[in-house]
Amino acid sequence: MEPEPLTFTSPEGDPVTWEVEAEPWHDPFERRLTLVVQGTRLVQRRVPRAEGRDREYLYDLLENEARMGARLLTRLSRAYPVELPRLMGYSLDEEEPFVLLSDRRGEPVTRRSGALLIAEQRALQASLFRAVRILSACGIVHRRIEPETVRWDGSHVQLTDLSRATLIDSRRLRLGEAPYACPAQRAGTGLAATADDLWSAGMVIYRTVTGRDIADLPDLTAAPALQPIHDVFSGEPPSAREVLARLRVPDPMQAVPVEQDLGLEEGRTAFDRAREARTEAAPAPSSAGSATEEPVTRVHPVPEPPEEAPRPWWARWLPLAVLLVLLVVLWLVTR
Repeated sequence: MEPEPLTFTSPEGDPVTWEVEAEPWHDPFERRLTLVVQGTRLVQRRVPRAEGRDREYLYDLLENEARMGARLLTRLSRAYPVELPRLMGYSLDEEEPFVLLSDRRGEPVTRRSGALLIAEQRALQASLFRAVRILSACGIVHRRIEPETVRWDGSHVQLTDLSRATLIDSRRLRLGEAPYACPAQRAGTGLAATADDLWSAGMVIYRTVTGRDIADLPDLTAAPALQPIHDVFSGEPPSAREVLARLRVPDPMQAVPVEQDLGLEEGRTAFDRAREARTEAAPAPSSAGSATEEPVTRVHPVPEPPEEAPRPWWARWLPLAVLLVLLVVLWLVTR
């Protein structure tokens, strides 16, 4: 692999150019990079030109991933958790926009389905609910916690793909399928809440620990290690912090304080302004979208109609005068 320059915007909003060695695009949406000097591995996620032309909502998903990554950084910059991907930079004004993230850790949790030891089962629960708890403290709902977005390295999870994440108390959109998406999220009713992620995390844990496929609510009676999460599927689920307490895991937010980093906050504000400008200038999207998700709708300014000049007084009475003349003529003709 020959080194090549990669120019992008840092999370602080500064222009950056790195020399990288890039793997070929085996996956058109994602490839791995290596920084030439430090040897650090990164993941580059992009929207290919052809894919974006046919599915414009992919641009919105990519921008949302950068936005959520920037939000996490502004709050967790002093002690970033291993459970979440870290935003390293972005370039969204190109023909093929991209975001840069910290490298993937571990392997998809699907490869360990039904093969975890008891200690690993507890560690999996603790780490995944830590991730949910940290997202909750930052005001974020992931919305797509599924076996495909959870990785496992033997001691910690890494929760990937923030492209469909949203803010707590925002309107729910129809997204996901059973059993990993909760009923309210599948129906698109109410407001997004951490309870949505608790349901999804519980389903991923059940599937990974037991190796069983489920279509609806799981039966936890035969899995003693899963008793701490027995009510995450109920109408009144516990908080992520309560689940961690049952697992005898300290609240991670005691060691990962949520603080505002002014430099990163300025970068996030600049990103939001640029995103709003692109949104207003973007053409109307096509009807393409996920079968289980309401397509993202870009907002366009609607021009107000020009004000009409006031008509002279005689113009208001002219139609009535013409009508009266016609009636008189008709009366004279018919006499």
